[in-house]
Amino acid sequence: MPAYPPTLGPAQLEQYLQRIKYADDAASPRENGHPRLAKLRAAIDDDPLQAFTELQRRHLGSITWGNTALHYSTHHSISIHPSSVFEKLIVRGHDGYCMENTNLLYIVVRSLGYNVYPTGGRVSRAVVKGDPAEQGYISLSHMVLILTIDGKRYMVDVGLGRNTPTSPLLLQEGSSTAQPLIAPSEMRLIKRPLAEFVDQTQTVWIYQARNDPQSPWIAQYSFSEVEFLFQDFSMINFFTSTSRSILFTQKLACTRVILDDEEGDHGHGGGVEPIGIYILAGREVKRVLRGKTKTVQALNTEMDRVRALQKYFNMQFYEHEVEGIRGLSSEIRSR
Repeated sequence: MPAYPPTLGPAQLEQYLQRIKYADDAASPRENGHPRLAKLRAAIDDDPLQAFTELQRRHLGSITWGNTALHYSTHHSISIHPSSVFEKLIVRGHDGYCMENTNLLYIVVRSLGYNVYPTGGRVSRAVVKGDPAEQGYISLSHMVLILTIDGKRYMVDVGLGRNTPTSPLLLQEGSSTAQPLIAPSEMRLIKRPLAEFVDQTQTVWIYQARNDPQSPWIAQYSFSEVEFLFQDFSMINFFTSTSRSILFTQKLACTRVILDDEEGDHGHGGGVEPIGIYILAGREVKRVLRGKTKTVQALNTEMDRVRALQKYFNMQFYEHEVEGIRGLSSEIRSR
């Protein structure tokens, strides 16, 4: 078992910041040292919450959420070993699901000195089934972070997919204030017992999202503030990456947040305002931008999907990785 929580050295942190396009204006090909890291440390000293929010959003805008390793590979497995996660998401530039993406962010911000720890969550059946009428939650299968800044606790997540939170959410009982997700979508936290609990005095946090202020709130997942260990996530990861009852093993899906600087519209967000999202699922890639959905590419063959993953998600695969999907239920076959 790796030392946990691990930390990254300055060179690795600089590599991560380059991957998420942090402070590109501060870097020069001829400059020695770690200019992005130096700028980030100054930003943390000035406003640690704002600095964290920018990291979270740039992470979402550059590192894809997805499960391609379960389909485009010869091993069809996922490792959450910290070194493996860094190699895959940073060096290779590939995607990862919650226990990879959020795990990476955890390692990074721990290395930067933030007070943060991970906990587990239960994804709602409404999300799993794609049906808002579904009630209840599946087993523990998600990873979120609990961040403390100036005595206040926040929930942080970069690994849910379409409705991943785009900024830290304050853990404040009695408050259910809506916050912007990707406009016009909104997000919030509430605290209450799950209907399945025998002891209804036990309450947990429930992360909810809705498409716009007129739409109903849909539970995304529930979580507590109990710290989870690496070995806990090892067990969860084994289930989510191997069980045939989990959609991850049956279907390939990816999402990547679109920030305003990607569209050349900096607005008031300074280049880190989330304004849309790319979604690859089934036989198409959709772009949701400022609330409007457009199919940007149909996927009729495996090569269509491989090219789409490169074009919209900046991922490239070796030939043997692409061939690994042959015979799986997720393979695109001619109709």
